[in-house]
Amino acid sequence: MKKGSGSVWLGYGVAVLVTFVIGVLAFGVFVLSKVFGGDSAEHERPAVVQAQPSVTDSVEPSVKPVVKAAQVLEVRGVVADARQVVVIVATPVGCAENLRGVAYAEGDGAVAVRVTQRVTGGCRWLRRPVLVTAKAPLGDRVVIVNGVPWTATETGKYRQALRTGS
Repeated sequence: MKKGSGSVWLGYGVAVLVTFVIGVLAFGVFVLSKVFGGDSAEHERPAVVQAQPSVTDSVEPSVKPVVKAAQVLEVRGVVADARQVVVIVATPVGCAENLRGVAYAEGDGAVAVRVTQRVTGGCRWLRRPVLVTAKAPLGDRVVIVNGVPWTATETGKYRQALRTGS
């Protein structure tokens, strides 16, 4: 009995369908990795040099530093780069290290920023700037720093969007 051409077309159709499904899945994985931050080597975020307070002899070696969210005092836009803001934070002199600011999530209406530092106790506090760079220009987007939304003013500074009555 001679094999009909219908079974050849069926086999060809199954092969095309399987190839299509694999392509759709690969594209879906690619899109999800871009949406949820799967950075590749060519799209690494630029390293941001942060202010590093000097360590003095007053730090006790028995006190282990703790990573904490920094207290934000002020947020300012950078005139030379529309993707950057300078976050002014309170940091203890000589008792903090690894002061970092990272834009960890971005959307059409907002940029989420986390500013942290490793802190040991018993020091006086000082204002320090931290540079944060977003992937795209900030424009009129809200900058959310450590969970607090800040909105841009006409002067390039930012003000807290939500304030408690005091």
